Amino acid sequence: MAEELFARHLDIRVLDWRVLVKLADKPGSIPTEIGKDMLMTPVQTGRSLLRLRELKLVVAVPDPGDGRATRYTLTKAGHGSYEAGMKIVVEVQAFAMRDLSAVETVALNGLLDRLMASTSYTPEDVNRLSISLFGGARDSA
Repeated sequence: MAEELFARHLDIRVLDWRVLVKLADKPGSIPTEIGKDMLMTPVQTGRSLLRLRELKLVVAVPDPGDGRATRYTLTKAGHGSYEAGMKIVVEVQAFAMRDLSAVETVALNGLLDRLMASTSYTPEDVNRLSISLFGGARDSA
């Protein structure tokens, strides 16, 4: 539903909106930061940035400290699309949860918070799981 509403009213995909979210939170991000934080591949990130530039929702500027890097920032129109996207997300979430009671909604939110907290991990956690799965540590390099 969100994907259809984004296409109909903002002419973007949900993936594109996720880039707007990142840039609203951290203006001046480079593509690798955007992709990493939004769990997007480099190709997805590049396509989204290109689309958002075509729509004049983001502006690209060379990084003054590293001439090879490009930093992206929302335009005024980009801020408007970000805010409209927030409305879509909130309403789609409300629609998805429409049959839950207030108590069930609180319980679900609590469980989701616990799930998010339990997915935080350290390098030691990765090593421990790696050993249990494969019997020995292996560097990621």
